[in-house]
Amino acid sequence: MTLPFKLVSGDSHVVEPHDLWTKRIDKRFRDQAPYLEVREEGDVLICPGSAAGDVITLGMMATKAKYDDPLLTFGNDHGRWEQIVEGGYNPDERIKTMDREGIEAQMTYCSVGLVMYQFPDREYRYAAFRAFNDWLAQEYCAASPNRLFGVAMLPTDDVERDVKELERCAKMGLRGAMIAVSLDKGESYNDPKFERLWAAAADLQMPLSLHVGASEEHFYYTGNKFTDFSLCYTPVMYTIVGMIFEGVLDRHPGMKILSVENDAAWAVGCLERMDNRWRMDQKWAGSHGLISGRKPSEIFHDQVGISFMFDRSAILCRDIIGKTNLMYGDDYPHHDGTWPLTAETLERQLEGVPLEDQVRIGRTNTIDFYKLPIETHVPGLETATA
Repeated sequence: MTLPFKLVSGDSHVVEPHDLWTKRIDKRFRDQAPYLEVREEGDVLICPGSAAGDVITLGMMATKAKYDDPLLTFGNDHGRWEQIVEGGYNPDERIKTMDREGIEAQMTYCSVGLVMYQFPDREYRYAAFRAFNDWLAQEYCAASPNRLFGVAMLPTDDVERDVKELERCAKMGLRGAMIAVSLDKGESYNDPKFERLWAAAADLQMPLSLHVGASEEHFYYTGNKFTDFSLCYTPVMYTIVGMIFEGVLDRHPGMKILSVENDAAWAVGCLERMDNRWRMDQKWAGSHGLISGRKPSEIFHDQVGISFMFDRSAILCRDIIGKTNLMYGDDYPHHDGTWPLTAETLERQLEGVPLEDQVRIGRTNTIDFYKLPIETHVPGLETATA
């Protein structure tokens, strides 16, 4: 590693223990809880309540095969639980991995939980989210509270209850919460019922994340996986632009929203186009929610974070996206992440970038966005973090 500073990842993951829900979920849902099933071709996790399919093959998630082949991208269909990277579920092993990779801290998201946003039974979904939040805060992140920072799973179907869950997660030390990228058809985050949730997120200083794949609607539009995965950022683009023009962010200037694992270059065209449409179309385009006098791009720069794994285009366009808005995420321990060559991978993407901007993208932007209790000063790089 030649980067002269330690990284802080804005997007990393845990691998939920296969018995997390059978042990922790509310007793009335134990017969529906996800569980491990050993099959001849490989181990699978059965999620009985998922509308997206009730079988998750472990080989697609986070196996040790990536240590042998660092360029391995999305794994294999089959695998065994014992092949899962230990750091995914064991925080002590994770810290060892972070030390090897030159990473000081990580924001940690779920893995299996991503598909749970499509659970049709909302009471079951809430119970599954709550069980995960307890484990993440009380067992995983609590083992190293200055280096592992958790992001809760938050439903959005019962706002009063969801606000209480957000408050509970904040008290447990979790640093943000993930909401669905897209709601069921016909639903919008502009609905007045969400106002209490946005206000609570701002008051608690809990940024709300929109993570690829965590949605009440899937992003498989064409049936061609190359096409769908290349364009999987489009739902988050619609959601964030909608929250800007509908006034959600303008009404709650203390609220922060974050696009996670959707890469970042998509924002370049959006920012200029939003401002142009705002300038040219107000006479005919109908109602809007912008009340502060800020342009759409200014709202974005004030309140929206955006993370990436592989996006040299976004780095080169950092002046447009916002030098303090762009943050790196290693996606550990998923196969399409940058580990076990994280620092080397980011270093190649940062070629030719001034050190000051390297430190922002690879470290301080995540610290500042989440107000993490981590020193932003890098010894010997006094001017880099100014």
